[in-house]
Amino acid sequence: MKRRGIGVVAALALAAPAAAQDDLPPDATDMAALAEQVPPQKWYPADYRDVRIAAEAQIAEAPRDRQTFVGNCATGGGLCFDPVDPLPLRINADESDPAVRRYGDIALSVARLRQNLVAAGFPDAVFARPLAAYERKLVEAAAPDGTVANDIEIAAARELTTAIEADRLKRASELPRMLGYDEAAAVIYAVVVRSVGPSARTYPVGRKLGREEQLVLRPGDRVEIVRAGKVRTLAGPGKFAVGDTGSAMVASPAPRRGPATAAVRGDYRPGIVFQTSPPSGEVLMVSAFAFKLCQRKNADPWDRFKCRWNEIETGVPKPLSGRFVYQVKWPDGTVRKGTREIAPAEDAAVTFKKVGS
Repeated sequence: MKRRGIGVVAALALAAPAAAQDDLPPDATDMAALAEQVPPQKWYPADYRDVRIAAEAQIAEAPRDRQTFVGNCATGGGLCFDPVDPLPLRINADESDPAVRRYGDIALSVARLRQNLVAAGFPDAVFARPLAAYERKLVEAAAPDGTVANDIEIAAARELTTAIEADRLKRASELPRMLGYDEAAAVIYAVVVRSVGPSARTYPVGRKLGREEQLVLRPGDRVEIVRAGKVRTLAGPGKFAVGDTGSAMVASPAPRRGPATAAVRGDYRPGIVFQTSPPSGEVLMVSAFAFKLCQRKNADPWDRFKCRWNEIETGVPKPLSGRFVYQVKWPDGTVRKGTREIAPAEDAAVTFKKVGS
């Protein structure tokens, strides 16, 4: 998934006057291929497999850079695999489907871990059984609002990492060592949440930073990290110690971590204004996750009632953040369809333009 901030006005130009399209979500064929990665389980609750397949599709659109989960071991030589995702994707707080509310975050976290393990070279024989056991513990413990008791979640994570490491040693000892849950959780001191400039590839979004680590920034670099509940901004050139609390790091309150499916980069802030050009367009939006779930359940996910599309009032700030599917309809029959990444911003606008306007 491409991570873009929204400028003062982000305009979407149309390619044709009727049924014009931007980048669209995976079609039914793509979803069917992903379904092969999620075999049915007897213990799956009703509708959970559809949620899980939608999560696989969502995670596939936002792959992590390998260096965010595989790196040099802090103790001793060799490489280690870190199972803790510092910037997990979350469902939207207003998801109407009860199965999504209850299991969406679990499905996203399991899909992320599975795809990271595959990307790191772990075969199914090493992780499939422990991951399924971990998933089952969380699913069976999930409350209707999606919460899982902290002690249950931690115990399940400890069992998961221990089991995978044991299987790795037996079957594929050449692979990166699996960090234990407690070891992995202790490593994270700060996380990069925004990175622009010449060093953006060195410090990508999602990179975990240790307390003693130093960031070496060049002119034009700007890196934002979350540490101890604060967002700290570093501007190059210069060297900055992650553990430094000096004035070189400008601190501001961290955005509230709330659910947003498509990539939580902070969370909701008021100020995203949607508008159409000409202004007579009707804007309908649904979260990318909900759209994918509709693809599993309905023949036509573009049906506004089957998928419970939300009508967006133009000209009024909306508290949205994440990846959404949209369709804009004008009175003359012109339809604009596509996906849109909505980044948190203040006083920003997104304009859906009709050709010739």
